[in-house]
Amino acid sequence: MKTLPVTILSGFVGAGKTAVLQHVLNNLEGLNVAAIPNDTQGEDLLQEVRRLFGAGQFDYLLIESTGTSEPMPVAESVSSINEDCAASCDIARIDTMVTVVDAANFLNDFLCVDEVRDRGIGVDDADNRDIARVLIEQIEFANVILLNKTDLVSDEECGFLLALLRKLNPNARVLATEHGRVPVDEIVKTGRYQQDWTVEVDAWQSLLAGDVTGESDVNGVSSFVYRARRPFHPQRLWDFWMEGEHTQSILRSKGYFWLATRNAMSGFWSHVGQVLAAEPGGAWWAETPRGEWPTDDPELLAELASVWDEVWGDRRQELVLIGQDLHAAAVRDALNKCLLTDSEMQSGPSSWGRLADPFGSWDIEHVCGGSHDHDHR
Repeated sequence: MKTLPVTILSGFVGAGKTAVLQHVLNNLEGLNVAAIPNDTQGEDLLQEVRRLFGAGQFDYLLIESTGTSEPMPVAESVSSINEDCAASCDIARIDTMVTVVDAANFLNDFLCVDEVRDRGIGVDDADNRDIARVLIEQIEFANVILLNKTDLVSDEECGFLLALLRKLNPNARVLATEHGRVPVDEIVKTGRYQQDWTVEVDAWQSLLAGDVTGESDVNGVSSFVYRARRPFHPQRLWDFWMEGEHTQSILRSKGYFWLATRNAMSGFWSHVGQVLAAEPGGAWWAETPRGEWPTDDPELLAELASVWDEVWGDRRQELVLIGQDLHAAAVRDALNKCLLTDSEMQSGPSSWGRLADPFGSWDIEHVCGGSHDHDHR
């Protein structure tokens, strides 16, 4: 029996996944396709995939995820089905990851601070995942993004949303659709997914590798990379995000950052809409003696060589920022003012630990509402 190629269809509640699924199923030519609805999850999903493979009558498999599911765990679950098989008898392989986006409601959901449980759509009453984070996971882990229900928005808003989605995931194919109508060959048998796709085709690495001095502007959407080789003053960086005049125009930011008060540890920054998180990113390599560096990872060694500073090692600021009507030069200037001054730098790391640091422990997320008032949770 042949391995079943699989398309996984994701998208937030109400985006139109079922309409896309039905359109594809009604317009297939020469393929016998089985579909698994969105109420089948976990081990039940794997059992259903095994059953359909065992039937030996299908050429392809479509899996519709639930509206609040994140596609990466679904993909990992489907891929795991082959772990007990020999290479010659793989049951299923992922062909395409598709995410459907609701043009009429996406921006409101992207900018909200609601959790999925607030709307009664969580796994249970304890499901405190941020809706904005579910949306960004669905978008950034996609090979194909369908901006659906474009008939419900103006041409101007449609253009803006398409430009934003292409910035959020520059490696995905982004299409505008109405009522779930999309060419079948954009969904089935595209070959866009690879097993190690998340490692080799990182959308954020693509942005980091792009133009680092300027920014492109399409329908009001632009991005740029902020880099610096001195640490942030924690209080000034906090104030930039909490009270700064530019933060309303920044829709997404992500990357590694260096806080003066935590000189040994890199920070991982991830911001979506109105939801911000600062988390530990692991010790800087500069904290590890050269003799303990891996010798069998030439890519890592080449990367370290490309960023290495004789004084500070690999410590650095490296953030991608995406926004609407974003004034990059002004934002860069504001972030530069968050860095330690020359006199603060001269005082040295031993004194930096006494600087005001409102970020709290690394595992605390900082969430802001529409007025940019922030709460800890």
